[in-house]
Amino acid sequence: MTDFRERVFRSRDESKLKKLASYIPGYGGYLDKEMRRDADKLLREYVAARLEQQRRRLTEAQQELLAGGGLALMDDVDRVQKKLQLLGDRLRTAVYGYAGWFDAVVIREEALNALYDYDATLIGGADQLAEEVQAFSQAVAGQGDVQATLKRLNETLNRLHEQVDRRRDVLIGAVPPVPPAEPQATEPAPPAP
Repeated sequence: MTDFRERVFRSRDESKLKKLASYIPGYGGYLDKEMRRDADKLLREYVAARLEQQRRRLTEAQQELLAGGGLALMDDVDRVQKKLQLLGDRLRTAVYGYAGWFDAVVIREEALNALYDYDATLIGGADQLAEEVQAFSQAVAGQGDVQATLKRLNETLNRLHEQVDRRRDVLIGAVPPVPPAEPQATEPAPPAP
């Protein structure tokens, strides 16, 4: 996966005007922050485009389900599809990490890097979503339980929405940039003798 930060900063280094402007006191830091915001925006647009691709695949599976007599599930599939559309829209329009000169919370470069790292974890979520859409498509084609795969798809979307909800907390430093791993099931301790 491309690190969009490298691509954006490379473009700065290749532009003589931007390189010259970076030597102006105070402007270099401003320019670096802008570039970090641009890199995060590119990353979010990349994930949103992948989500849109899955939404189109889901629409195709929905049409196949309807043609096969699955009218009873259309409301459920519509809800999942709208949730997927909303997720992509939220990513495209998410907060960029701007703060005014006199705001109580100042957005530092470290916070912008943390936000980028956090948003990069959404790529894994988009991959999982692609697997769930594929499983749903296969179930519609007669190779599985349509309702169960639709339920898993909905649960994955709920987790991704929660992850997008936590972006602001990452930006202000309230939570770590990379979400903790899912808690692992542990074996119960043997009973005391």
